[in-house]
Amino acid sequence: RYLREDGCMSDVLVEVLDNGLRVTQPGVTYSVNYVRNESSPMLEAHELLAIPDIDGQKASFLAAAWRAAYSKAKELGWI
Repeated sequence: RYLREDGCMSDVLVEVLDNGLRVTQPGVTYSVNYVRNESSPMLEAHELLAIPDIDGQKASFLAAAWRAAYSKAKELGWI
């Protein structure tokens, strides 16, 4: 769990991997992995959800996942 900018807690979970981050959410079957780009201070999304299949719940998850991954990457000094 992480603290969002608005002060509320998010239910997404961020797991630190060797060279990236995995973001999951309890109760759903999808996740997104962000890989650390060694040549520049950024994260690259891998295994992103297929755009044609996206619905409101998945879009909300992706937004929360990006915020959580970005926050964790900053905390780790990756970006």
